[in-house]
Amino acid sequence: INAEYGDLDVRFSEMNQISLQQLQDHRIALFVCSTTGDGEEPKNMKLFWRQLLSRQLSQQTFSDLSFSVLGLGDSSYAKFNYVAKRLFRRLQGLGGTPLYTLGLSDEQHPEGSDYQSYVWMGELFDKLGQHLQRQLTRTYRMLPPRYTFTINKCQGEGKDEVETKNEVVALEDSNKAMTDNEDTVTSKDNPFNSVVVGKRRLTSTEHFQDVRLVEFDITGSGIQYKPGDVVWIYPRNSDEDVQEAANLLNLDLDSTLEFTSSRPAQLPKSLTVRDLLSEHLDIASIPSRLFFEICANFAVDELEKEKFDEFISLLGREELYSYVSRPRRTILEVLGDFHSVRANLDMRYLFDFIPLIRPRGFSIASAQCVHQDRLEICMAVVRFRTIMKKERIGLCSNYLAKLPLNSRVKLFAEPGSFKFPTDRPIIMVGPGTGCAPFRSLIQSRANTAQQLILFFGCRGEHSDYFFKTEWEEITNLHVITAFSRDQDRKIYVQHRIVEHGALVWGALEQGAVFCVAGNSKNMPFQVKDALIRVSCDHGKLSQSESEKYVELLVRNRLYQTETW
Repeated sequence: INAEYGDLDVRFSEMNQISLQQLQDHRIALFVCSTTGDGEEPKNMKLFWRQLLSRQLSQQTFSDLSFSVLGLGDSSYAKFNYVAKRLFRRLQGLGGTPLYTLGLSDEQHPEGSDYQSYVWMGELFDKLGQHLQRQLTRTYRMLPPRYTFTINKCQGEGKDEVETKNEVVALEDSNKAMTDNEDTVTSKDNPFNSVVVGKRRLTSTEHFQDVRLVEFDITGSGIQYKPGDVVWIYPRNSDEDVQEAANLLNLDLDSTLEFTSSRPAQLPKSLTVRDLLSEHLDIASIPSRLFFEICANFAVDELEKEKFDEFISLLGREELYSYVSRPRRTILEVLGDFHSVRANLDMRYLFDFIPLIRPRGFSIASAQCVHQDRLEICMAVVRFRTIMKKERIGLCSNYLAKLPLNSRVKLFAEPGSFKFPTDRPIIMVGPGTGCAPFRSLIQSRANTAQQLILFFGCRGEHSDYFFKTEWEEITNLHVITAFSRDQDRKIYVQHRIVEHGALVWGALEQGAVFCVAGNSKNMPFQVKDALIRVSCDHGKLSQSESEKYVELLVRNRLYQTETW
């Protein structure tokens, strides 16, 4: 906002960092928020939200406040932008006046994830100009770099070339080697250096999809996890991409970068350029609109400048989507296409146009009561083709797949959205790697009195039925399989739910919790439709009554989802 509307005095704050009294001192407020888990507010909003829910607040609390809300969401989730919608309604209920309509950004939008937010911001500031009775001009200007640092060239001649290597420890020494941060709490900003001790392939060698059960030694981490929790893993860029980035940006990998003021929380004050490009900058990511807005300032070739100006304009959104999002073109590939931009880039803006690597989340697939100081994930190695010559790959899955055993990997664990009771049946729907959180649950409740029902789907019994032998030995587990390619007619988990409707309805009548995990594209909606049909067929409810019944399950957290 400061970059595009420089004549406005804008203050930024995390929601948790502002009190209601401070908010009342303002006349205009813009809220931007995402939705996490199963319709929950993000961590840096939880305290603020609790304050907003106080019964001591009245319908006049924000009578002098004009506001609007932009939600950052993904329409493949059932609770699309749920938090933003609730926040908008709550602020209205407390007397706030909407400055503009609720904005709902969608990760699934065909023209890119930031399309709707970009359009909405333009329309919002038209309204803001009317509110302030002044003309607001949207023109991009360069702000000072986010961080200040120096890059010091490596001294000395004839220095041997150094390759980026994954640190490997002897298995018998891993416990001793991993106690460096034993006295501190493992977290996002203080991840634990685990050791990879297992990488078993779960799919047959003939199957096109490579799925691995990856096991980490977390001895000394202090990590305590339960079924449904999530482990976050920090990947690293490939040596090939690191070298290409150094070439494109004209950086010496053995030089040292040193911050002179503030710095990102996960970075040390000083590190080599090699470590920066390997472990911290997301050089292989898909560039955002901000990347093009910054880089446009450094285009000196007229054709390149014209192209960048088109990309960042509202009219050029389809062109930008076709160039970047559709083919999944990376930052490195964009820099390779535009010579004058990369030749004139101001390295002071390095942390502004290249984002930091974010940790990747995986549902934990093991139970700590069984594995103690070990943690397992069920991981599909992501590889696919677009119009680009080079194959597209998932950064984290390919990083882990190529790691030798006993390599170090930084990780931390957090609670997931699933809440599994112990006193009632649990119905689980987990096709593919969606079975991961349920494997953790099954291991922890195996051979107990609790009724467990699992609908598991995959392509074939002999190609990707991951844990067949393991699950067959559990007495209180009823596994219902859906092999989509083992017969002429494709069969999916939603079909099996309808076929076994009497079993499902009987468990629901006993207060069962219905849990769904897996790919977020179509499956969650189809499963919900199947449950509605079961309610009609076996609960003798009408269509509208069945829909209301399932929504009641959702509100009471008897229907839970974790999709990605």
